[in-house]
Amino acid sequence: MDSIEILGFVASAIVAVSLTMSSLARLRALNLLGSTLFAAYGWLVSAYPVLAVNSFIAVVNVVYLVKMKPGRSQAFELLAIHRPDNRYLRRFLDFHAADIARFIPGFSLDSVAHPHLVFILRDMLPVGLVVAEPGAGGDLDIHLDYVIPAYRDFRCAQYFYNAWSTVIPGAHPRRFVTRGSTPAHRGYLIKVGFTPAPDEGDDVFTRPATAPAPTP
Repeated sequence: MDSIEILGFVASAIVAVSLTMSSLARLRALNLLGSTLFAAYGWLVSAYPVLAVNSFIAVVNVVYLVKMKPGRSQAFELLAIHRPDNRYLRRFLDFHAADIARFIPGFSLDSVAHPHLVFILRDMLPVGLVVAEPGAGGDLDIHLDYVIPAYRDFRCAQYFYNAWSTVIPGAHPRRFVTRGSTPAHRGYLIKVGFTPAPDEGDDVFTRPATAPAPTP
């Protein structure tokens, strides 16, 4: 087996693996790598249809990856839900219950006494859900900060923590407080700006509530 043939097998493997990714960003990135290698393979073996189609696929992947970068064209919006018995809210939680449990085991909406319920919309698709509650000392406790797998590129969380005051009127929290109950969840919290607060508990994380409260 020569090096050109190995290149073709590697490109095939990368494209195949990309199709298993639940994250759209990872799928696009891996598919870009695979299609670029396939284009190189097509050029080396003079298979110009292979070169042409994979060059096109690579360009498409680049375009979509650029759109996924912070500050680009996707439209974000927060939508408050005022009733915890809302049928769509309950269906969303039921449908994603197993995935939510991977990060926040034991979460139950019914255990939150005074919840603020906020869907994160991305191009009008409900891709995330935040469940918060007023806490002690002026804090806002985050019981759930969940985004569906295909949209876990941290943009949804960044948007919520910058725009929360538009859907939680009258709140003036000094900080957000949550618990990192699993290693994956703790890693996520650090990436979106939370820091450990070991003096308050081994799994407690906090983040300043920097967004201004809306004017009444």
